[in-house]
Amino acid sequence: MKVVNTHLTTCYMCDRDATTVEHAPPKCLFPEKKDVSSQKDYRKNLITVPSCVVHNTATSREDEYLLYMLSASITSSDVGLNQFLTKVKRAAERSPSLANSMLVSTDPMKIFHEDTQEWNDAYGIQIQGKRLDLVFIKNAYALYFHEKRKKFDGRVQVVTGFTLYNELSVNSAIASAVTAAEDYFSQHEAKGDNPDIFFYKFEEGSNSAILLMNFYGTSKVLVHLDKR
Repeated sequence: MKVVNTHLTTCYMCDRDATTVEHAPPKCLFPEKKDVSSQKDYRKNLITVPSCVVHNTATSREDEYLLYMLSASITSSDVGLNQFLTKVKRAAERSPSLANSMLVSTDPMKIFHEDTQEWNDAYGIQIQGKRLDLVFIKNAYALYFHEKRKKFDGRVQVVTGFTLYNELSVNSAIASAVTAAEDYFSQHEAKGDNPDIFFYKFEEGSNSAILLMNFYGTSKVLVHLDKR
């Protein structure tokens, strides 16, 4: 845990002194050098914000859960899949009960790939949405602080674009919202020094801000920040 000068600032989410730094997004998403065949360093220049110990450790289990879900997702790139086959596999071998709790309610299914025009075997995983939202909301607060150098005061709404719901209309609405956000941000700068793992686009208005996050290639999350 990296320690910072407590006289520099307060936590990005509360008024406590900042005694640590929080990674945005969680550091565990970024592959270690031992898990990458190339010489690429995916942990260079990671985004950090000043944090108190409470907020830095509050969602540590949820951070790990996010890694499991993103790396196992069909929307994940080869880099994300490699995280599943290396880091996640090691964690599962160390603690099988933890892995089982992460991957609850898995059901075999078939997925049609338009690129190959083939059906492939897959598993449907029941997502624990509230756990993911906790991480994404913290990530939104952290990235807002990173952008503006001040805490965000308001309400955060999360739209997760890489998950599916039982209702087709809900999935359609989510896909439309994410597509509209991508179109809107098409000319905006993609921020983040490790875009294979994560990048984001951000814009702030007078009453709100919009954040579009991209994980492991095509796993997208749209966040709307309503100011008070």
